[in-house]
Amino acid sequence: MRRTLYFYSRRFNGGIREGALLRLEKDNGRIGWGEIAPLPGFSNETLDEAVKNIIEDEEPIYPSAKWGLASAMMDLLDPVRVDKISIRTLEKEKVKIGHLSLQDAIAKVEKTVCTGVDMNEQWDLESALAFAKQFPKLDYFEEPLKRGEAKTDFPYPVALDESLRTNHPHDYPKIKMHVIKPMLQGYPLPKKIKGVDFILSSSYESELGIYQLAKLAKRLKLPEKPMGLGTCHLFEEPLFEEEITMRKGHLFFPKTWTLKMDKVQVILDESL
Repeated sequence: MRRTLYFYSRRFNGGIREGALLRLEKDNGRIGWGEIAPLPGFSNETLDEAVKNIIEDEEPIYPSAKWGLASAMMDLLDPVRVDKISIRTLEKEKVKIGHLSLQDAIAKVEKTVCTGVDMNEQWDLESALAFAKQFPKLDYFEEPLKRGEAKTDFPYPVALDESLRTNHPHDYPKIKMHVIKPMLQGYPLPKKIKGVDFILSSSYESELGIYQLAKLAKRLKLPEKPMGLGTCHLFEEPLFEEEITMRKGHLFFPKTWTLKMDKVQVILDESL
C-alpha cells in the first residue's frame, strides 16, 4: 500500500486554514482519503503534532489524526458514494447569538426564520430563560448556559456541542441533539442515544473533508436531517479540480476528486 500526505495552506474567511490530506492506495488500485486539520482554538493538538502522530506512530492518539486515518481506512474497507446531502445554513436554520446581549439577540432572531440558535456556552441562566421565553417554538437552543450554571433549571430543548468534548455533566432535562464533530472528537464516535438526534458538523475542513463527513452519515445510516456541512464557500480557492455545488439546501458532490498539485505540498510519499 502507498501512503501520501499533502500539506495545504489556504485563505479562509479572512484568515488562513492549514491541514493535511492523507491518501492511501492499495495494490489493487482502491484509494482512501482522509483529512487531518486540527482547528486552532478548539483542538488540543497542533497540525505538526497530528501529522507527526500519523507518520511515526502505529496508532494515532490525537482526535484529528484518528479521524483522518479512520476516514481513509473506511474508504478502503467500506467504499460508498454520496451524490448529495441536506445541510443547515447559518443565519437561516441556525443563528449564532452567544456573543450578543439579550436585547440584541432578540432583535436578531426576530428578523429570521431560524429553527435554532447557538449560544456557545456564554449565557447565564436568567438571561437564557428570558430569551427562550421569547422564542419557545424554536426547535433547539445549542449550548445555552455557561459552565457552572444550573442546567437542570433550563426546561427547553437543548443541543450539545462543545460540552460533548469535556467531562462536565450534561444535566439539561431536555437534550434533543448531539452535534458531532469528528475532527475535534476523533473516531470512533460516541454511541448514539435513543431519542437524541445525531448531527454531523464540520470543523472547517476542505471540500474533501466535507465529503468524508457526508459518507460517514451514510455509513451510520443517519436520518435525512440537515447536517452542519455548508462551510465550503468560506475558502477562496478550491483544492480540487472538481467542486462541490450548493443549491436549495443541499450539497452536490463530484464523482471524482483530482487534487490540484500546485495548491499542496507533498510531505510524505512511501510504500508500506
